[in-house]
Amino acid sequence: MENVQSPIDSDQFRAVLGNYPTGVAVVTGLDAAGEPMGMVVGTFTSVSLNPPLVAFLPMKTSRSFNVLREASERFCINMLAADQEGICRTLAAPGERKFEAVKWHASPAGNPIIDGVVAWIDCEYANVVDGGDHFIVLGAVKTMGLERDALPLLFFQRGYGRFSTGPLMLVNDRDVFQSVRLAEAARDEIEAVAKELGMGCSVVAPAGTDSIYVAVADHSSAQRGKNRLGARAPLTPPLGALFVDSVNAIAEDAWLARLGKCSEETRSRARDQLQRVRERRWSMSLLGDQSSEALDAALELYSCPHRTPEQERRFLSTVSAMFDMHEPVQIEDAQIYQLLHLTVPVQNRRGETVLALRLSEFPAELPGAKVKALLERLQDAAQRVERLITCIPE
Repeated sequence: MENVQSPIDSDQFRAVLGNYPTGVAVVTGLDAAGEPMGMVVGTFTSVSLNPPLVAFLPMKTSRSFNVLREASERFCINMLAADQEGICRTLAAPGERKFEAVKWHASPAGNPIIDGVVAWIDCEYANVVDGGDHFIVLGAVKTMGLERDALPLLFFQRGYGRFSTGPLMLVNDRDVFQSVRLAEAARDEIEAVAKELGMGCSVVAPAGTDSIYVAVADHSSAQRGKNRLGARAPLTPPLGALFVDSVNAIAEDAWLARLGKCSEETRSRARDQLQRVRERRWSMSLLGDQSSEALDAALELYSCPHRTPEQERRFLSTVSAMFDMHEPVQIEDAQIYQLLHLTVPVQNRRGETVLALRLSEFPAELPGAKVKALLERLQDAAQRVERLITCIPE
């Protein structure tokens, strides 16, 4: 009987196979001039124990692989850690001399080992096999080593992430617990502000690449804010500018890198917003065309520990659509505003931002003069909290 195969749609092929997670590695080596170079691969795998063989599958059209193959008989597999997504994006982007922005040291064979990777494997080419539109590259393992005990970077549904250990605590939970401890000092203050204004007042803390609501008081008519306790939001432009480079939070370069592929104009606007927030020490978000209910649903989805990269992309798409709704240059007294959030920092005795106080659940429309009054009230509350947390041992 003749074996007839139906044609496979390439988009469906990628979508189906994208549901299987793969580790992310960088294959490094030296070019003909002795300069470091590398290529990001999601196809690295072990092949054989005896003899020790590994493999990766570069596209036949890969210029980087062709340069590596022609320059040397050796290469090194670098297993990226979960916190090295920025390095991954740097090396995956087009351009020359990308290793100028990446710290590395030499392996026993002279190949680049990227600082901070989980592990590395020095190899020699054992075979290069035709595999459709890819090569199957077999590497004979010569030396290897573990660099640090860390979770690996994973690729899943066209997004990057890390392995989740389910019921075990997240890696930054100790920092979150300390933030909750500090937030207890603010509880009476935010309760007083919320009751006085008939709004929501929350304490938000940095937690690595996210922010998290660690205390909530809500005296608004709808009282939606009470559902936000424990909810997370990503520190990604235009969100979280108050926490960038603060204690237990994301660095500026990593914050900007979370924009992904974007125009230089968008990146410049993000830098301008960040600088504006740093100079005036408050942050303002407007509601725009999004409803509060839709934004709360998006926040709940992002806060789910088992969300998929596709769900996260939908949330970030919602956020990016509101880019112009964040950080207006100034507050005009006579202008009418539809506010989403008004946020001010809380600093420790060293001047480091450790918490933020956030007003929410505003009336539908507020004149700028009233917004300024609310901001002053929130800043006064933050100063009171700062005096209280200086008495808490670190």
